[in-house]
Amino acid sequence: MIEFHYPYDLNINLANIQTELTDKVIREDVTENQDKIAGVDVSFSKDDRAVAAAVILDLKSLKIDEKVTREVVLSFPYIPGFLGFRESEAMVRALKKLKSSFDVIMVNGHGILHPRGFGLASHVGLLMDMPTIGLAKRLIAGNYIKRDISSFNRGKSPVQMVALEKEIIGAYMNGYYVSIGHKITLKTAVELVNETSVYKTPEPIRQAHILATEVFKDILNGKSV
Repeated sequence: MIEFHYPYDLNINLANIQTELTDKVIREDVTENQDKIAGVDVSFSKDDRAVAAAVILDLKSLKIDEKVTREVVLSFPYIPGFLGFRESEAMVRALKKLKSSFDVIMVNGHGILHPRGFGLASHVGLLMDMPTIGLAKRLIAGNYIKRDISSFNRGKSPVQMVALEKEIIGAYMNGYYVSIGHKITLKTAVELVNETSVYKTPEPIRQAHILATEVFKDILNGKSV
């Protein structure tokens, strides 16, 4: 497991860490086995109390095989562009609580579609050392150019490629920006998002979000979970 060491008050040091770690991201498919997809999300309040939720779905049936939650306190402040330092540990804790094995992780956050090429999904991917896909509804501020690539334009919804200068670093589909987190190609990431999208949000992320939100509401209401 990679250990992250950083001073909390110097954004430039955090940016340097992200820039160094982006070179460790593997942008190739390391396995053909994609039968079990894990989704992970975090629900939190203003006082940094949070619930991280992880689910495992079967790719063929899209039914939940296992689900877990973990209550945590987020010790790192919210700083745009540095979400990985705030939420990755909570996500990894939830994923490691799962008893069943899984093949790919979907993270509610960017992968390499990030100003420094290392978003939350890449944090989680490197820490778990597993194939990981990043999904986010908005771009982080940066110089992104959208363009269509017809070879990707298939499946349940149109796919628009997102490029930084001449390098393709993500795709926009069904309201989500999709990118490589770790150990996967963009082509495979797009295909898996398509296969798991019953609604706009891919099921692994949707179910993890629902679970995290429900459990966190119960905690705030004083209910035992």
